[in-house]
Amino acid sequence: MPGQSRTDQQAPLVAEIEVSAAHECLMTLYVLSDEARRASYEAGPGWFDSVRQLASPDLLATIEQFNFRTNQVWEHLLSLVYDCPEPRDVPTFLGFLEQTDALEIRLHLLGYYVREHRRVTPPDIIFQAAQGDAGAQKQLLKTSFPNDADWQRTLRWLLALDIEATKRLLIDILRRWYDEVFQKQEPQILPILARDAEAKRALQASMAAEQLIEAATGWEYVPEPGIRRVVLIPSYILRPWSTSGERAGTRIFCYPVADESITADSETPPARLVRLVKALADERRLRVVKRLATGSYTLQEIADEFGVPKTTMQHHLTALRQAGLVRMRMSDHRYSLRNEVLESVGGLLSEYVKKV
Repeated sequence: MPGQSRTDQQAPLVAEIEVSAAHECLMTLYVLSDEARRASYEAGPGWFDSVRQLASPDLLATIEQFNFRTNQVWEHLLSLVYDCPEPRDVPTFLGFLEQTDALEIRLHLLGYYVREHRRVTPPDIIFQAAQGDAGAQKQLLKTSFPNDADWQRTLRWLLALDIEATKRLLIDILRRWYDEVFQKQEPQILPILARDAEAKRALQASMAAEQLIEAATGWEYVPEPGIRRVVLIPSYILRPWSTSGERAGTRIFCYPVADESITADSETPPARLVRLVKALADERRLRVVKRLATGSYTLQEIADEFGVPKTTMQHHLTALRQAGLVRMRMSDHRYSLRNEVLESVGGLLSEYVKKV
């Protein structure tokens, strides 16, 4: 047995790339509900304005009540979408939900399958709370991120709902959202996702799984216990952010599509080049890049180094991460420089200028 355990630990991490319309539909709801970062999404105010024009006021009010402006419930459903059989388009996912046990859906919504939630609340407590046990629900509310007011409001509301009513409401929201909003956006988005998946598969031939994950997500990924497989799912609406879920030994990343996947117009400067130049066109950020060349730092450490508030440094590091110049390690949130991206700036500029 010990020998088998060592063999399992040495098994290489496997990374796969998959295009999923159902995941992208879910991510549009995730972005809509992420009020804290709304201004940072590259979809821009125009996308949010179009949603308000397409979606009925009743649907928007129902979505807001369902998540109370926290996007965690949509993130928690990433693994449920992955359980859906192929093709993972929205109609197939809706049919899958119809056949899924209501308790299973409730467990996903409450974070039962999310590692971070299971660390703060024992899984059996979440399970009992999902079944309606009053004592377990009280314990869940006490331990499940009590300082996150938005999540607590969502949790209380979900726990007050009947299990079957929760399933019906979720399916109703997703069906109406698809009919009113996402189905109209799909024809423009899906080709972008397909182009990016093709580009990532080309990279896969020359990269280890960990390198491919970092190239796609901007996160330095250290293999996790029990995770032997990673699925990378490109998203247009998430740009420039990434998010993740987990299911039965598989880590699921929704990552932002690369700039070059969006347009093939040779006269337009590549968005990646524009982003890199803008990120470096700031004296303080150049100094941060120079400091990060010496090692990895936490947000607090580098803010102290430059004598600025954490919020100010967070702004600069976000700009550098969005440009792909800086990585953040998932395990301890330490920032470091992606030297290979910095070294590519000159080549990207030269390639664009000389392109006929």
